[in-house]
Amino acid sequence: MANEKEDHEDGYLLLPAASGGGALVRRGQICGARNNSNEGAIAYLAAGPSVYTTATVPQLGRLLGAEIAELRRE
Repeated sequence: MANEKEDHEDGYLLLPAASGGGALVRRGQICGARNNSNEGAIAYLAAGPSVYTTATVPQLGRLLGAEIAELRRE
């Protein structure tokens, strides 16, 4: 039986689409994202096609619990 915490952490997200509905993806399959104009982002999946979503990169980061990198000039 799978660990309940692992199931939650690798659960599914519904990424909204401009045409309505969206794409149901497993958290662990999202391996990157980039901006796609001001209207959303493209999420890259490890085991499949890219997903065009109306969610922004910062919104995807919050959904995935990503940390913000602090860059310093020295």
